[in-house]
Amino acid sequence: VKPNADELAVLTGSQDPERATRDARRRGAHAVVASLGADGLLARTPDGTWQARPPAPVRGNPTGAGDSAVAGLLSALAEGLPWPERLVRAVALSAATVAAPVAGEFDPSTYEALLTRVTVTTKAPTG
Repeated sequence: VKPNADELAVLTGSQDPERATRDARRRGAHAVVASLGADGLLARTPDGTWQARPPAPVRGNPTGAGDSAVAGLLSALAEGLPWPERLVRAVALSAATVAAPVAGEFDPSTYEALLTRVTVTTKAPTG
């Protein structure tokens, strides 16, 4: 599932994304990737837990950014990329969507630039 932080809080009752993704997995979600706005994505999967962040907040219109994150995740999944690389693609595409001059589109040059600048950190396993 790919909820945003507010949707995840409604689903689990927790405002803490770390706890909420863990609770969603306990309730049966195979993998949970939560959109955290300017803080990027938090993914909790059977393979591990990671947070991916853009190098800086991106200004613009967030319309379509969540859909772009899903597109990035799915295209990377279809290519068989590991989770950290899926998250890089999803964050870069989502941020490039926010930066685009037209809502719901993405800026290809921003996307390409961000592919090498998104950071992914491994989170320590919990519960």
